[in-house]
Amino acid sequence: MPLETKTDSFTRQSVLTAKLIPIVSLPSDRYGELRRRTNLYCGLFLLLAGAGLVFWMVVCVTLSRATQNLCQRIRERCCERIMQMDVAFFDRPESSPSALAGVLSKGIDDLAGMGGPVIGGIMTFMATIVGGIVVSVIIGWKLALVCTATIPIVVACGWLRLQVLASFEARSRQSGFRAAIYAGELVRSVRAVASLGMEIQAMALYDNFLIAQAMDSWRPILSASVLYAASQSVVYLYAALAFWFGGTLIAAGEYSDFQVYVCIISLVSGAQIAGSVFSFAPDMGKAAHSAQDIEKILKGNQAEHESTSEKAQVPGNGLPDSYAKCHIDFRKVSFRYPTRPTQHALEDFTIRVPAGRTLALVGQSGSGKSTCISLLARFYQQEQGLITIGGADIRDMDIRCYRSAIALVSQDAIIFSGSLRENIAVGLVDEVVDDARILDVCRQTNLMDFVDSLP
Repeated sequence: MPLETKTDSFTRQSVLTAKLIPIVSLPSDRYGELRRRTNLYCGLFLLLAGAGLVFWMVVCVTLSRATQNLCQRIRERCCERIMQMDVAFFDRPESSPSALAGVLSKGIDDLAGMGGPVIGGIMTFMATIVGGIVVSVIIGWKLALVCTATIPIVVACGWLRLQVLASFEARSRQSGFRAAIYAGELVRSVRAVASLGMEIQAMALYDNFLIAQAMDSWRPILSASVLYAASQSVVYLYAALAFWFGGTLIAAGEYSDFQVYVCIISLVSGAQIAGSVFSFAPDMGKAAHSAQDIEKILKGNQAEHESTSEKAQVPGNGLPDSYAKCHIDFRKVSFRYPTRPTQHALEDFTIRVPAGRTLALVGQSGSGKSTCISLLARFYQQEQGLITIGGADIRDMDIRCYRSAIALVSQDAIIFSGSLRENIAVGLVDEVVDDARILDVCRQTNLMDFVDSLP
């Protein structure tokens, strides 16, 4: 086991160091013995170096590979869940495209920061402390108990620093979140900004976001720095106490130099490792909040894809077989957007569209025209009322079958990366489309002149 290997290596190192210190103190007239015993222990240290090289190579490769696989699985799961989310999920400010892209890129990279270095450091700390306490208690229990009693102070300072940095990271993310959303809006509207000459005003507002974020960070930075300094300096106070008590035991004739050296090297070095582990506290704080963001995505409100997946197996859960029966009815439909819960987008709305007829919804902006289409496409669910096609409630239909049978041309043109052919056939996932059908679609949509003009 890697943990046991590291414990055994550190234990032998402390014992060898305690054995070597009296040897190098031999007088010069015993040079032969000094050289022989020094060579022996140097050879043992070389063996420890070789074992440490092999051990840490295995640990680093294993942890790095595991972290890489973890990040790949998380990205796949998060992207899959985002594609399954209800449209209302994307109306929230924290679910903007910039925020979700940040979670998939920087957030998962921050989570990967908890991989190899941090986990390896935690394993080293646990193995060192446990092994050092066991060996020290066996060799010199009095000094071991005194030294062990001070280790929780070092760990507590590091833990408090981690909590302060985690709180600071949360506030920093909140401030940076507003700045990131604004920056995303600027990038998406860069043509409008440039055409109106708003570069200076836009940058001034963005600087205000950054200045507010910097002002909020002073107190957490100061608190974290004080706790970090305490966790580092208390180690030397701990060493001073250990040397003083060890010297007292030697002067009293209770302990030998070897016993004191083993206890001090094992436990004081362990305390130093404890302080170094919490130097990863910023990475731990970022990873903790990235994990929370990822958890919100993985446990977010999912769309109806899964909730209606079983309905696909039930006959009659699709659209009517004959388009002559596809009359559309809105019966006293009321709806409010989740981001505007106090304002009705539709209230007691009733309308009937007979099969084979064309209906135009005309009204001022905000009157509910797009809302009707969104409800009909099942991007949202109405709060009250009923929407039926051919007399069947659209909520009882399998959503995949339902959406595959309707077509929606939005006022916002969206072109995916790829060829013109791929964009025309983008909705036909499991169907092979021949060129004749593609050209027929181009003729129906008056695209043939444009297609013929292409090189």
